Amino acid sequence: AFTVSKPELEFWLKGKNPLADYLAENTIQKAESYAKGTAWTRSIWDVTAVAWLLNDNDRFMLSRLISTPLPSYDNYYSINPQAPLMRYVYHIKRDQLMTDLFRKLID
Repeated sequence: AFTVSKPELEFWLKGKNPLADYLAENTIQKAESYAKGTAWTRSIWDVTAVAWLLNDNDRFMLSRLISTPLPSYDNYYSINPQAPLMRYVYHIKRDQLMTDLFRKLID
């Protein structure tokens, strides 16, 4: 897995371009506030929409089609096989996604 520290983020990203500055500052702030050195556990959500568009061959996330859950009573959902299908993302390859992003930013 590709991991990175605060000094590495600052060295590789800060001052490169506005997006790199934003990612470095946001990632460092999040990592310092809750992750204790795990650099991108929550900041991943900032880029998952773009990753979905670039997800050829399940490169960044795994998904499947499921019947749309229908709201029921008391916070329960029912599954109707006749309901429209929706794409359900069940796994995001966070390290792979952020590694790819950082490598493209610094090249």
